[in-house]
Amino acid sequence: MNALPSPAALGTEWHSAPVRRPRIRLPRQPRLVRIEVEVREQNGTTTTEPSSRAEGGADAGAGVRARWVAAVRKAKLWLIPVLAAGFALAIQQQIVELPSRISGMWSQDGHAGATSGPDFAASVEVVRFDEDGAWFATSGDFRPSPAQSRFLAQPMSSASKKFEDLLRATGAVNIGKQTLRLTLTGRRDQQVNVLDIRPVIARRASPLSGTLFALGSQAGSPTFQVLYDLDRPNPTARKAAIDKDTSEWRPGPPFFAGTTITLHRDEQNVVMVRATTERFYVAFRLDVTYMLGDQRKHTVIDDHGRPFQVTGASRSTDDREDYGRVFSWQGDYSMCQTAGPNPDPARHCEGG
Repeated sequence: MNALPSPAALGTEWHSAPVRRPRIRLPRQPRLVRIEVEVREQNGTTTTEPSSRAEGGADAGAGVRARWVAAVRKAKLWLIPVLAAGFALAIQQQIVELPSRISGMWSQDGHAGATSGPDFAASVEVVRFDEDGAWFATSGDFRPSPAQSRFLAQPMSSASKKFEDLLRATGAVNIGKQTLRLTLTGRRDQQVNVLDIRPVIARRASPLSGTLFALGSQAGSPTFQVLYDLDRPNPTARKAAIDKDTSEWRPGPPFFAGTTITLHRDEQNVVMVRATTERFYVAFRLDVTYMLGDQRKHTVIDDHGRPFQVTGASRSTDDREDYGRVFSWQGDYSMCQTAGPNPDPARHCEGG
């Protein structure tokens, strides 16, 4: 057997042939990809839920999807009744609160159906009757300026509003009696029963003795319902009665012993009251006692934040009027200084 030539003998470069290794095929692992699963609700809406399936294989998330759909359907069986019950409860609550809301709206318009605001409104007016005349006194001396003197000398000056403003500016107070018109107006759906109107004394002192303004009276007899005698230690409301001997008004029996003032919504009741004194200067307010349902309540009426005032006449030891200066009413309704220092020399006053 002939021997094979060596590579060197062949004169060429020898390369060994590559060795082919057998390939081992491993089983392919399924690759998961994200898909969207549609869940269609009974109300027509559609939602998507995530799931997984193996690419190129069976639906790996089929079981998950089935369980999810079953859970959604089961949840709807109890969720829908719960939501319906909550919605019905909310509507019922709104219906229950509706009357109170309407009441609150009415109260903002000034009606008294709600809890805010007073149980009744009270307005007061100081009244001067021509039949009574008018006598006023100040605590200090009123010395008129030249302009005020010219005004007081004018005919009809005492009947003008400017004269009333002058009295108010000087702090003049009614002598002997103070008449008030009280107008009470209901502000509640529930009836208000006024049981008593009683003076509360803020100050009691000697009568004012500064300057006297004396105005005459005319014929007639005003009508009153309630009288207060402020010379008494604890004055109460009494019925007005005429003294047969003097024809003067005198306090009679207690006014509220058999009388109750009732007020309904927007109902008005006018009460004429008169406070009198002969011995003192008195500052006072009116305390109103009333019932609202089973509640006993109080409110105070005054002169726009200040007490009402009335004074007795200032008299000397021989019972004569005693004032530092006096202005008297004239036939032409002017005012003229009839007593006191520095009278107007150009005027001759009646009764001077």
